[in-house]
Amino acid sequence: MKNDYKKYGYYIIDDFLPSDIANDLEKSYSKTNDWDIIEQFRENHYKHVHKTDSPYLPNEDEYYLAKFRRSSTLEMGIDKVFNKFFKPKMNEITNNNLSEFDVRCYKLDSGDFYRTHIDSYAGIIGCVYYLNKNWCWDWGGILNIATEDDSLIPIFPKFNRLVVHDMKEFRFPHFINPVTNYAKNSRYTIVSFNK
Repeated sequence: MKNDYKKYGYYIIDDFLPSDIANDLEKSYSKTNDWDIIEQFRENHYKHVHKTDSPYLPNEDEYYLAKFRRSSTLEMGIDKVFNKFFKPKMNEITNNNLSEFDVRCYKLDSGDFYRTHIDSYAGIIGCVYYLNKNWCWDWGGILNIATEDDSLIPIFPKFNRLVVHDMKEFRFPHFINPVTNYAKNSRYTIVSFNK
């Protein structure tokens, strides 16, 4: 686990939480109506914050854009589970003693997306945990990580999957392609940026 994380810059754990806890979290996401729609437009981010040398990623004259939903209500109730399961596992995988955790509860619906970005400004370790059930590849919402050889690594948003990634050493440019209008479910995640 630690060796793969150190070699590749990320590590995937399927069936991360006990099934009853994962199911309870998914139910809380599907029941809440407290979702703020966030639309981001950043004019110069590809000149500095998200700048890459790849000819296959956005260049300096493009705009960073994102559209997603965030629930502050869910974020207030996630601490107990996050402290018990997520924090120890991230410290174990990364061989760190992380002390700051910025935890967010997100939802993507039809048309929601994130353009290519790099999260190294937000912390040193990141994690994405998927809570959506019965997802299909062609519904969109796929996390795509760009590699140095101009390839993409697609990570499927599988229920109860945790992805831990190194945001400082690897500085992965990544994006989430738009969720399609025929997706039958919302794409639910817990995301954290950690120092």
